[in-house]
This record gives sequence, structure tokens and C-alpha cells, in this order.
Amino acid sequence: MLEGHLKRVTLADVFDESAGGFSFILGWQFITLFSPAIHFSTYNDISHFNSVLGFISVGMLLVLLAAALVPRHFMRKSVAKVLRHFAPCVVALCTGALVVVDVVGPDYGQPWCSIASTLAGAGLGVFYLSWGELFSHFNIIQVAAKIASSFSIAAVLFAIAVTLPRPATVTIAVALPLLSGYLASRKLRPGDADAKEPSEPLQLKLFIMNAVLSLGALALTGSFVRALLLNATPIIGEGSYPWLLLVATLGSIVVVIVPLLSEESLDFVSAFKAAVFCLGLIFLLLPVIEFGSIAADILGLATYVVTMILVWVVLARVTKLYQLPASVMFGIGWASYTAGMLAGTFGGALLSSFFEITPRVLSIVTLVSVCLLFVVYLFVFTEKAMGRLLGGTTSESRRPFRERCLGIAASYGLTERETEIMMLVAKGRSTPRIREELGLTIGTTNTHMNHLYKKLDVHDRQELIDLVEGDLPRKES
Repeated sequence: MLEGHLKRVTLADVFDESAGGFSFILGWQFITLFSPAIHFSTYNDISHFNSVLGFISVGMLLVLLAAALVPRHFMRKSVAKVLRHFAPCVVALCTGALVVVDVVGPDYGQPWCSIASTLAGAGLGVFYLSWGELFSHFNIIQVAAKIASSFSIAAVLFAIAVTLPRPATVTIAVALPLLSGYLASRKLRPGDADAKEPSEPLQLKLFIMNAVLSLGALALTGSFVRALLLNATPIIGEGSYPWLLLVATLGSIVVVIVPLLSEESLDFVSAFKAAVFCLGLIFLLLPVIEFGSIAADILGLATYVVTMILVWVVLARVTKLYQLPASVMFGIGWASYTAGMLAGTFGGALLSSFFEITPRVLSIVTLVSVCLLFVVYLFVFTEKAMGRLLGGTTSESRRPFRERCLGIAASYGLTERETEIMMLVAKGRSTPRIREELGLTIGTTNTHMNHLYKKLDVHDRQELIDLVEGDLPRKES
């Protein structure tokens, strides 16, 4: 099935303005948070934690929660337009301010470091909402392709930038949010950011509960372990280290994206299980890994990238599938993730600063982390809940009719009219009845039917019905 999905991905899906623009803001995030090129406080020890990472997270949380709680006010046309154009300038200026504070010295750093970091985080939150809005208009295969290429490009940009002289690295870091904002403003259409009424309010409530608990828990455990693996050392160093993020990124793409595309109907359950298994394996390796080694660095970075890719895919899927407001979905999802990451990083830094990391301590950390993953997987975001909410091969035939149709429409990139016709055909309506219900001419109806059959790769009504019911035989590649 992987080969079949890849055939539906064009070069434009992988390398276009959307993938490039998203990779630029990811690249800025990697440079700012994973290297001391911008500010000296890129450490995991508690004495430096309250600078860049902490306040960027706080700024993000404020914006994301505002977008989720008051979407109609936060994402109006005028406000969204101002934010889209204003946020890149704020992030770029704050990046320069952090460099100035770093050059002047820590004695003059506060409160300017905290202010600049918080404003940069608020701008980053706007970027996340903007790119989330853009991704919600693509089908999930396009989203998976763009996320894979964007993270890969961002990792390469990061590795190249941090090996250059510092003035060049700073110039790149300042330019990246400006470029990302320019491309986002070109792709976002007027009215894209307007809040929509959720088509599935019960599903929205279910997602809110699951997202707050499961995404936050995954981020908390991953960041806690990462803080230990990158124990009180600069996250970026000399030699080959700058390229380790690329290795971790490529491995994370394989962990999440390959299982997702392993089945004809897209297997979100397998993608989620693979991500949880990867995190659990890293946790179990804690007691036997030498801190500061290449393996520890790669695994620590992998905990970050795996969860990020998984969150982007899940949020884009839910937003597209249920036609929900992107500001609400990405606001809730990323706010819970950011809060969990903040708590986990702070907890790991606190433990490293006040306690000696002995084998016994590592064993306790491993036990707690793995147990938390089990709780998430077995009781919060279970395989059944994941399949019901996102669609998956294990539950496709048991999902309500409307959910199955919306899932197919999102996966195959159907238009609204094609989705309506598919649902009527699946209900057994004849072509004349469809024309009558939708008020279409014979030619228009036939054209839509031809497009529908071509997109779904079916040849008659029965194959379409089988596809909606989850009984369509797999085609040999």
C-alpha cells in the first residue's frame, strides 16, 4: 500500500511554497532552541532554564489558548491579516534582540531576554496557527508529504547554519521567519482564518479531552527524558553533532509516516502505536546509554521530532476530517503539547540540577515514563478511540456512515460536491435522483461522477459502496 500512496504524491506536494515556508519556521525553531548561536541559555540546567526556552513556551501558550478559547475574535479577517504580517517581523526583531543581549552579557540580560523570548514565542504561536490553517486544506497524504519534506529541509538548514560563522548563522535565523511569513501570506486566502461551526460537536469534545491528556502526556515524558539525555550541556557542539538532528529527523519520519501509509485507508492507529513504541524503547534504553554519547544525542532529539510529527499529522487530520476551525484544533493541540513539553523540560532540568543521576534514579525515571505511556495508550487515547476519531483499518467498517464518507473525502481530496454525490451513491440513490436532489444537469452530474470514480480509483457503483463500507478488496500493485 505504501507504493500506491506514493504514486499519488507529486513533486509539487513534496517541494512547494508550503513545504518551504513551513520548513523555514521549523529551521528558525531548531536554531534558536537547539544551539547557543542566538543566546547562551540553550542549556538544560535549572540556572539557565528560565530564559529562552521557558519564555518562548509561555508566549506560545498565551497565543494558542487565546486562539482556542475565542476563535471568532482572535481569527477575524482583519486581526488574522495583521497577525500574519506582524508576527514575522516580531520574531525576526526578537531574534536580533536575543543576540544583542547575549553579546552584551548576562549581567544586562534581564528583563530583556524574557521579554524578547516571550514575544518571539507569541509570534511562533501565530506561525503554528497559520500553517495549521494551510495544512487543513490539503488531504492527509499531501500533509504527510509536506511534513516529511519540511522537517527534513529544516534539519538540513539547521545543520548548515550552525556550522557557519556566528554572523552568518544569526543572519539566517533572522531571515527565516520573514521568509516563512511571506510564503504563508501568499498561500493563505482571505477568509481562511474565519472560525467555522464544528460539524461534529461530540467529536470535538472527545478530541479536546484526548488531546489535552494524551498530547500533553507524550510531550511531558519525551521532554523529561530529553532533558536527561542532553544533561546540562549545550545542545549543539563541535564536530558531527549538527547533523545528528537530521539523522533523528529521518528516523522519526520513518517511524510515523511509513506506518501511516501502510494501509489503503491510511492507518493512523499503526502510526500512533509506532510513535508510542519508539518513545517507550528510548525510555527503556535510558539506564544503558552513556549520557553525552552520539546515541544519547540522537535518541534525545528523536523524542522531540517523533512527537512533533505525530501532533502535526493528527491535528491536520482532525481539522480536515470534521471541518473544524483550525484555530481551535491547533490551538488546543499545540497548547497541550507545549504545556507538557514545558513541564517535562523543567522537571528533567530540576532533577539533573539537584540530584545525582545514578542508575537507581534512571530506573525510577524509566518506570514512571513507561507507565505514563501505558496509561495514555491503554486508557486515554486508546487504539479504539484513535480509530474512531481519525479513521483506521481496524475500525473503518464500524464507524458511522458520515464519518466514513468524510474520512474518504479527506484522504482522496474530494471536493464538497463530489463528497455529496459519493454519499448519495453509497446510500443507493440513482443518477436521476441525485440530479433531482442536488439540482444538477445531466452533463454536470456525469462530469462529477467521472471525477469521483477517477479519484477513488473505482469503476462502478458497487466498488464505491464497498469502499465506503470498508469492504473494497485491496488492489495488487
